[in-house]
Amino acid sequence: MNEFLFTKNSFKRILSSIFLIIIALISIIYSGNLLITTISVLIFIITCEWINITENISTTFFKITKSLINVIIFLLSLLTIKFSIFFYSLILLVHLVGKNTYKNHILFVLIGPLYICMPFILLYKIRFFNDGLFLLLAFFILVWTTDSFSYFCGKYIGGKKLSKSISPNKTWSGFICGIIAGTLVTLILFEIHNYDFYITLFNYNFYISSSNYDFYISLLFGFTLSLFTQFGDLLESYIKRKHLIKDSGKLIPGHGGFLDRLDGLLVSSVMLYLGCMFYGV
Repeated sequence: MNEFLFTKNSFKRILSSIFLIIIALISIIYSGNLLITTISVLIFIITCEWINITENISTTFFKITKSLINVIIFLLSLLTIKFSIFFYSLILLVHLVGKNTYKNHILFVLIGPLYICMPFILLYKIRFFNDGLFLLLAFFILVWTTDSFSYFCGKYIGGKKLSKSISPNKTWSGFICGIIAGTLVTLILFEIHNYDFYITLFNYNFYISSSNYDFYISLLFGFTLSLFTQFGDLLESYIKRKHLIKDSGKLIPGHGGFLDRLDGLLVSSVMLYLGCMFYGV
């Protein structure tokens, strides 16, 4: 057994993942104000990390203000997406006519709110689809499985690098194993979903009724979202490399920042929403 599995950093990574998974699952299951609060906090933290990566802003007040702007974009979307789009358009205009603060290119500043807010807006909407609770639970398990197997298999198996110029530590073995693991766990979850089941949490029962997703839909769901989870990871690595940054932050032991942990989710959540629209979920 490779000794890396027993390093202090690996244990930190596992423990911090378990903690984040518990918070995410509770928020998704209970929904309502708890989910809104959790998403708002995540958007605030991720925006702060994004600002540190892409902009030259040293004043804490301005960082907090810009982070709150993205939270407002999300909260406005709860009323109607039109409010959110209008507010984002105003922010775009301010950036275009205001003082440039970007490190590499203004494009990274302009797409920041879209890159950060849109995935969470879509995930929140999915939660209230007919089969939303199951889809979100399955999606988060898929993302965590893909990330975990990609990391550990890449470390343990090693081999040819995926893209040294973008992410020198990622390997083809980790990339492929992550997709295979994500796809397989999805097939298992969709098979379980052929039966009614309950989730009991703090003396509350949450009922999830069965749905008939055939094998090919399950396979497409798992493979596509696992693939885009990997692409999301590579996209964030590319952005960090462009800005000469290794980690987006230091808040999560063993992982770095929240953006480092959720990078794959940000891209694959858009694909999840498009899939739900296509299949009329």
